[in-house]
Amino acid sequence: MITAQQAREHGLDRSAVVRRVASGDWIRAAARVYRLADYPYTDRTRVRVATLTVGPQGVLSGLAAAYWHGIVGKPPKVITVTAPRGWHGRAAPAVRVMRRTLDDTDVVERKGLRVTGIALSVLDGAVDGGGVKVIDTALQLRRTTVDDLVDAYERRRGCVGAVRMGQLLLGVQSGARSAAERLTVNIFRKAGITGWTANLACGSYEIDFAFREHKVAVEIDGIAFHNDAVSFQRDRTKLNAMVTDGWLPLSFTWGDLVERPGYVTAQVSHALAPAA
Repeated sequence: MITAQQAREHGLDRSAVVRRVASGDWIRAAARVYRLADYPYTDRTRVRVATLTVGPQGVLSGLAAAYWHGIVGKPPKVITVTAPRGWHGRAAPAVRVMRRTLDDTDVVERKGLRVTGIALSVLDGAVDGGGVKVIDTALQLRRTTVDDLVDAYERRRGCVGAVRMGQLLLGVQSGARSAAERLTVNIFRKAGITGWTANLACGSYEIDFAFREHKVAVEIDGIAFHNDAVSFQRDRTKLNAMVTDGWLPLSFTWGDLVERPGYVTAQVSHALAPAA
């Protein structure tokens, strides 16, 4: 891959570039971006081309950056690239340009491409459509830490997408349990769902939200990276005990609460309906 500017820096003027394209040796991949004719056009090529169209100060960002870091398996259809606030170019097709100033800490070079650091890539990627699963995956793969994510969020506080980042981060920070419970209560209240008791003790276990009249138990699962063999076994034992005692258990994740509250209320309402 080479840009027109890089070609000039290597002594190739415009006519030399035109000759190479005319001969078929080079293919115009985008405006002012070229690739060798035998260079495969893969997902990574598409992402690289999209970033290069913004110029040397472009920084691959969002879900595409999470892809470049190996956090997600495929890049999104629209590639997000950060440009300086003073950038006056025109975005190429399927490229979204974000004019913003990034902290030096949040810009790295990976495989010849400027890209946001892993922590910001994960947060931006979550906001960019990947949701809490991107955060979960990055933590499971040990590619970042909760502290790194919080630090990246603090550097973006007050910027576009920061409110959403903060909501998603609540699911992995200390106190996540209480945050999930508060969010569940808020969802129930907005939907007019009543008759529940929080943290109901039942013998050897405790139900997060119990609808005693209908024997429906709502459990809020932690984000996956918190799970280990011990907690997994404990959850299975608790589930079996609830079923044996006649409860109908419903389990929801932090992602359900934040991204799919309508799904949560629909499932709970459906479970309560037969006994209504």
